[in-house]
Amino acid sequence: MGALRDPDQLGKYRIQGILGEGGMGVVYRGYDPHLARVVAIKTIRRGLLKGRTGEELRARFRREAQAEGRLLHPNIVAIYEFQEDEEGLPFFVMEYVDGKSLKEYLSRGMHFNLEMSLHIITQILGALAYSHREGIIHRDIKPANILLLEDDSVKIADFGIARMEESEFTQTGRVMGTPQYFSPEQRLGKKTDARSDLYSTGLVFYELLTGEKLFGRQGEASGDFRISEEHLAKLESHGQEAQRVLKAVMTRVLAPSPEERFQNAAEFASALQPLMVQQEEPVRRRRNLMWLALPAVLVISAAAVWWQATGPAGLPNPFPEPTPPPPAALPPEQQAKVLQMLKIGNLHLRVGRLILPEGSSAYAAYQTVLEIDPGNAEARAGMTSVQENVLEQLHELIDQGRIQSARDELALARRLFPDNRELRAMESQIGGRG
Repeated sequence: MGALRDPDQLGKYRIQGILGEGGMGVVYRGYDPHLARVVAIKTIRRGLLKGRTGEELRARFRREAQAEGRLLHPNIVAIYEFQEDEEGLPFFVMEYVDGKSLKEYLSRGMHFNLEMSLHIITQILGALAYSHREGIIHRDIKPANILLLEDDSVKIADFGIARMEESEFTQTGRVMGTPQYFSPEQRLGKKTDARSDLYSTGLVFYELLTGEKLFGRQGEASGDFRISEEHLAKLESHGQEAQRVLKAVMTRVLAPSPEERFQNAAEFASALQPLMVQQEEPVRRRRNLMWLALPAVLVISAAAVWWQATGPAGLPNPFPEPTPPPPAALPPEQQAKVLQMLKIGNLHLRVGRLILPEGSSAYAAYQTVLEIDPGNAEARAGMTSVQENVLEQLHELIDQGRIQSARDELALARRLFPDNRELRAMESQIGGRG
């Protein structure tokens, strides 16, 4: 039996649609007319609430609402309230998050570069440091429970098995969670603490960088659950120093014994700092080059003024007139919109979300910028990068023998970029959509 049969309303909340549905229940999109805001409403299937097991699930559901309700942090999904409907069906109301889970990105075979992976993991660690200080352990950190928003912020969801070591499930030997992201102590049914969350975060970090689950589809690890040199060799890095730091961090956070790991989220984040500094260095170098180039610009400008005053008649001016000034500045609200959409476009470009027809994409973000500011150089460069990356993706699909997927993506790319000669040539090579 389903959780609810297409409800129009739950309590005071108007139901607007289904956000997700699984074996446990349904998550609805709702609207709170009193506060004029969109919310997410999580329910549980009635058929699961029978008997002793049903009571434990009901308690777990209530515990999730209580745990997340205590946590007020920008990187944790907020819980607003817990209720039961007229028939005793529990549901709780939470913050509506307009984003996609990391699982949705990873399931498409993509991985994240080091800069973006660090950006995601440090936000997760900040949220875990806070929840651990509040005495709440997540126990199910995995890509499906980590939401990436369009402004590149992260939200952790589903604290449903927090403190499960005191529950009937673990006391009777039933282990809750996702085996692929278990710590060794979770696999063995032992008591877990904050260091278990850190181990799972390390597994997520590895998957972001490599696009691969460390211990395979079934969550089977080697006998001592230790990361191997073969695994470490697959880590994406930017130079030998980054590789050295990554190996040291992964080896420690994925140590089989909790005592060998980082003892808290702050230690884990601190160990990542050398990598963060390395990511900032190219930006510093670019800024320095800009300042070094300034004297040369001044010299050229002075020479141009001199030529205009004294240059020989009839000879071409090697210092042409400067281009006219750009049009008047955009209104403040449009400037803010442009900056926001450029940030979104750059984020999607980095993670490979290029021209997806559903939801937001790099193409859609840059196109919005160009509609507001047709001469925007960053958006135009972004569009060029989108086309280059689409071509790379298409070649990869063809090399993998996924011809129909390549045809589908090519058909969309040709509609968006009709003048791209390389896309046109590829169309003649593999044919149109079959």
